[in-house]
Amino acid sequence: MYNISLNENGLTFKELEKRIYRATCDQSCEVMKQILEGLDEMIMKTRDVNIYRNKGLKQTCLRTIMGNVEYSRRIYEYELEDSKKANKFLLDEYLGMDTIGHVSINLVETILTNVTEVSFRKTAENIKTMCNQEISAQGVWNIVQTVGEEIKEIENRKIELNENGTLKGNMEVPVLFQEQDGIWLPIQGKDKPKGKSSKKELKLAVSYTGWKLRSGSNKEYAVQEKTVCASFDNSKHFKKLSEATIAEKYNVDEIECRILNGDGASWIKATCEDQDIHFQLDPFHISQAIIRNVKDKKDKKTLLKLFKEGQVDEGLELIANMLIVNNGDDAAFKKLVKLYDYLAHNRDGLIPYKLRADLELPTPPKGLEYRQLGTMEHNICDVLAQRMKGRKMSWSVNGADNLAKILSEKFSNRLFSTVDKIYSNIIPSDIVATVIQEIPLSASNFNKITKKSKEYKIHTASIPYSGAAVSLGRKIIQNLCGVKGFSDISYN
Repeated sequence: MYNISLNENGLTFKELEKRIYRATCDQSCEVMKQILEGLDEMIMKTRDVNIYRNKGLKQTCLRTIMGNVEYSRRIYEYELEDSKKANKFLLDEYLGMDTIGHVSINLVETILTNVTEVSFRKTAENIKTMCNQEISAQGVWNIVQTVGEEIKEIENRKIELNENGTLKGNMEVPVLFQEQDGIWLPIQGKDKPKGKSSKKELKLAVSYTGWKLRSGSNKEYAVQEKTVCASFDNSKHFKKLSEATIAEKYNVDEIECRILNGDGASWIKATCEDQDIHFQLDPFHISQAIIRNVKDKKDKKTLLKLFKEGQVDEGLELIANMLIVNNGDDAAFKKLVKLYDYLAHNRDGLIPYKLRADLELPTPPKGLEYRQLGTMEHNICDVLAQRMKGRKMSWSVNGADNLAKILSEKFSNRLFSTVDKIYSNIIPSDIVATVIQEIPLSASNFNKITKKSKEYKIHTASIPYSGAAVSLGRKIIQNLCGVKGFSDISYN
C-alpha cells in the first residue's frame, strides 16, 4: 500500500482528514459565535432598561465539542433589594451558564458517556481524540460533581413530592420486582471511616416489571423497564429515595403485588416495613452461605435442593443434625452455627415467591414472564463494580456518590433526558435563522449562478517559468513561491 506524500513534510491522508476536521470545527465555532452574539443583541433590545443598565461588552469563552467559542456579551448593572448594586450577564442567565459553567451540553453529555466507562484521566484523553477540545482530568471531575449534585437536588424534590402524595407515575403494572444490595468501596481522606475497615457501603436498588426473551435467542432473558437508584445515605433516606424513584415512574396504587429480593441486611428489610411488600432472601446468597459453611459435599447438595424447593423446615432440621454430628470439630461447628443463624434470621424470606401458598400472582402482561429472582449481583457488577471497584481506586464519599448518581441514570436509560431537564434552554428560532442566512454557501450550491449579482471572470495565470527553461535562479524563485512541479512530488 502506497504512503503518498504531497509535500516535503509528509502530509498523509490521515493528517489531511484531521486538518479538514479542525478547519470545519473552527468554522462551526465562528457560526456559534455569531448566534451567541446575536442572542445577546436580542436580550439587550428586549431587556427592562429601567432595571438593567448596559455596562458594555466583555469577552468570554464557551467550551464545545467543536472547540473553544470566543465571543463577547454584555454585562448589566442592577439594584438589589437592599439598594446595593450588582452585576450580571443576562446571556449567561438565559442559557443557564450560572449552573453549568462555560461548557456546552453536548460536551457535558460526551464527557458523562465516557466517564461512566473509564477513569477521569482516560476520559480527558478520549475527549481530546474525539472532539476538537482539550479538558483536564480535574475538569472532568468537576463536571461529574456538578451534574451529580444537580441529580441529588432532583431526587430530594422527588422525595418531598412523594411524601406529600403528589408524585404519581403513569405506568400501570400488576407486579413490580425489586432487588437491593450494596457494594463496599475504599474511602479516602477525611471521609475515611475510623477503625480497622476503610470501606463504606454504597447502596443500590433496582426495580423492573418482569422478563422477556432477548431478541434472536430462545434461552436468554432480559429484565424490562429497569430503574436504578444509588446512595451512600442511611437506610431511612435510602428507603425514601427508592420509593420516590418507583412512584415517579409507576402508579403505585395500581400495583397488585411487590416482591423484594435481597441478602437480608437490615436496611433492605426495612423497605418492607409499613408496606405490603413480600421479602425473599436472595437465592445466590443462600447458595453462597451453604457452600462456604458446609464441609460435606453430599450435605451441600442436599441443602441446596431443599431450600430451592422451599422445604425450609427440613433444611433447618438437617443443619441442626449436622451441628450435633460436628460438635467435636470447633471450626466446622462455628461455620454451621453461622449458617443456621443467617437462615433462621431470614426465615420469612426463605421460600421462593413462586412457591408461597399465600401469594397468588396475577397473570403477567402479554410478552412478559415472571421468573426466579436473583439479578442483583449482576446489577452490582454492571452498574457500580466495573467502574468503581478495583484498580487500587479509593473515593471520597461525595465523589463516589455523585458518580453513582450518574451511573444510575445511565442504567435507567434516562441520563441524557435528565441532563436536558437540568439544563433546558431554548434559543429562539428567529435568532438562529438570522445567523444561518449569513453562513457561506454549501459546496453543492457553490457553482450555482446567482440571478441578482454580476458575473466576474476569474483571472488566471500559468505557473511562473512553467514554459521556459529551468535555470537555478528560476528554480529558487519557484521554491520561494511555494510552487512544486509534478516531477518533484514524491510517492513513497
